[in-house]
This record gives sequence, C-alpha cells and structure tokens, in this order.
Amino acid sequence: MSVGKAAMNRVAHDRIQWMAVLVVSCLVAVFLFESQSAASYPTYFLALAMLATAAKWSDVFRLLIVRCIAFLLLWLLMSTAWSTPVDPRAALSTLTRASLLFLFVIAVGECQLRGQMQHWMGRALALSGTVAMSGALIHFIITDPVDGRLNGLGQLDTHIIAALVFGVVMLFGLRLLLTETDWIWRAIATVCIGLAIACIALSDSRTAWVAVTAGTMTYVGAFLIRDVRQLMLSMTVMVFLAATAFLVLIANDAVREMVLPRGDSFRLAIWSHFSEQIMLHPLIGSGVTTEDRIEIGGIIFHHPHNVYLSLLFQGGLLALVGYLSVLLMCLHVVGQCYEHPDAKLVLSMLTLSSLAFLLDGHAVIDKVGEMWFLLWLPVGICVGLYWGRANRP
Repeated sequence: MSVGKAAMNRVAHDRIQWMAVLVVSCLVAVFLFESQSAASYPTYFLALAMLATAAKWSDVFRLLIVRCIAFLLLWLLMSTAWSTPVDPRAALSTLTRASLLFLFVIAVGECQLRGQMQHWMGRALALSGTVAMSGALIHFIITDPVDGRLNGLGQLDTHIIAALVFGVVMLFGLRLLLTETDWIWRAIATVCIGLAIACIALSDSRTAWVAVTAGTMTYVGAFLIRDVRQLMLSMTVMVFLAATAFLVLIANDAVREMVLPRGDSFRLAIWSHFSEQIMLHPLIGSGVTTEDRIEIGGIIFHHPHNVYLSLLFQGGLLALVGYLSVLLMCLHVVGQCYEHPDAKLVLSMLTLSSLAFLLDGHAVIDKVGEMWFLLWLPVGICVGLYWGRANRP
C-alpha cells in the first residue's frame, strides 16, 4: 500500500506529467467545444502552469529553433502597429494568442524531451481522435447533410478542417500500428485508421485527400527507409511524378471535371487579389489584424486560402522568411534525429500540413484549433527532439 501511495505522490508532484495532461486537454478540447473561447480554457491553465515554472525551462531560449519561432511570432505581433485600422484590443488579443501558442510549443517540447509522447500522449491523441471521428461519422449518417460532405464536431465544423485534423490523428494511429506490441493498442490503431479513411473520404475535400495521402506515404516511407537522404530523394521523385501526372490529367476537360468538380473554387481569383495587396507592402506586409475578407462572384471569402500568401499579406517577406526558417529548422532536427520514431512522425505531419497550406489555412497565430494540430504540435515535438540533442541537464 505504501509503495502505491508513493507512486501516486510522485505522479501528483510530477510537473511534466501535469503538463502532458494539459497539452492533451488543449487538443481534445478542439474535438469537444464548438466555441473557441470554451476550448481555450485548458490553454489558459497550461500557460499559467508554464509561467509559474518558467525557471525550469528558461534554457530553451538557447535553441536556434526556439529563436526562429520567437522571431516569427514577435514580428507578426509587431505588425499590429501598422495594421489597418490600428486596434489596441486586436493587438492585445494577438499578444495573448501568441503567448498561449508559444507556451504550448514549449510544453510539448518538454513532454517530448521526457518521453511522454511515446509513453502515453500519442496513445491519448489517437484514442480521443478515434472517439471524435466516430461521433462525426454517426452525426453525418443521422443528419445526411445536403452537400453530402462530412464535417467534424466541436471546432472541426468544416469539411476541409475536419479532414486535415483527422489526417493528423490517422498518422498517430499509423504510428501505434507500426510501433506498438500490445494487441489492444494495435486494434485501436486499426479502428482509428479505418475511421479516418472513411471520414476523410466522405469529407469530399480534394485538398485533404492529397495532403493526407502524401503525409501517410511519407510516414510509411520513413518507417521503411533507414537513410534520411534516400528518403528525401524518394520524396522528391514522388512529388515530381505526382505533379506531372496531375498536370497531364487536368489537361483533359472530362478528367478535369471529374478530379476538380468545383473547378478551382475561386482560388485563382482570391490569390490574384491578395498578390496585388502584397505588392503594396512586400517587405513588412499590411499587418496581422488588417481585414482580409473579400467578395468574389457574390461569395465572401474570409482569408486567402493559402498560408504562405497570408504570411506575405500580414507580415511581408520577413514573416515568410521567419516561417520558412522554422520549417527548415524542423527538417534539420528530423535529419539529426532521424532514428527517433517521432522524427518520422513530425516529417509526415509537416508534409501533410505544408501541402494543405497551399490551398487552405491562414492564421498562424490563433486560439487553439486546427493550426495547433497541423503546425504547432509537430513544431513542439521538434523542439523537444532538438532540446534532447542539446544535452539538456
């Protein structure tokens, strides 16, 4: 009995264990709550816990990847000073969101450093995602939506966002299937992958189909190929062949209508508009809180539907350079830690999100939501991997 009490006391006083619980709570809240404000409550608790223990992790600022993240967030925050109109409340909101996001990334890094991702966090995300996908599929069958597209529950209320986040969940399920030895978790992983395939297929999102397929192939390739240079060469060849095949297919009118039944969904018109706006302030951008809603063909679009154009619009070339520096640092970490199972997971997640961001997404700084799954979770894992290589005491 005394041994059991001692173990419980250790868990109760284990700071990293509690941080891991809060990190998972932040992400699970995305599945549960339709309101971003409600889903944000776990992020406030996480931020307070991180700030109260800042002395435990302050050495993270010596890592180059963390400096790149800080530069990107600070530059976008500074751009509120030249946004139109200048809105102090919007600037304060951006500061709050950037702070919550940064502390989340560091918390994920600490959990990764301690091995929590391998110990139970990966399982928890796969399991909670499986429950969320089950709920979304049941809701789809019961409601039979008019447009025939499956949406998620909670904040995943659009088919594209839901499919992309479910794609990330599927990667965690795939990791479980290929690395777990316990048959129960392998069975759960199989169910997770099956549900993800069904939900993503029923979302009818071409963006998600391509991005999730690429992410999955990247993970399987990384699992099978031991040399990172061979993997990168294989990925380059695959991208070239896929792009060539796509261009050949859409050259035929009948095939193009089948592959892209909704055409380009006004993407070219949206991108053309924002490209013109970007050229007005190419270096520093128009500001992160400047309105980016436009109307085309009687339809209102709330953002550029391209993360890279959004960064250029909001923070100019400096913001895009900051973002790309974070991605390049992540790729560097993956190359240095390629033998680590989670390095392969990160690479597949970033492959998925980088492709998806060509056609959708916009707010790098936001309350907890899909971007925390698609971008900041893998970045946080990279921070932990890099931290470990830096021989942190």
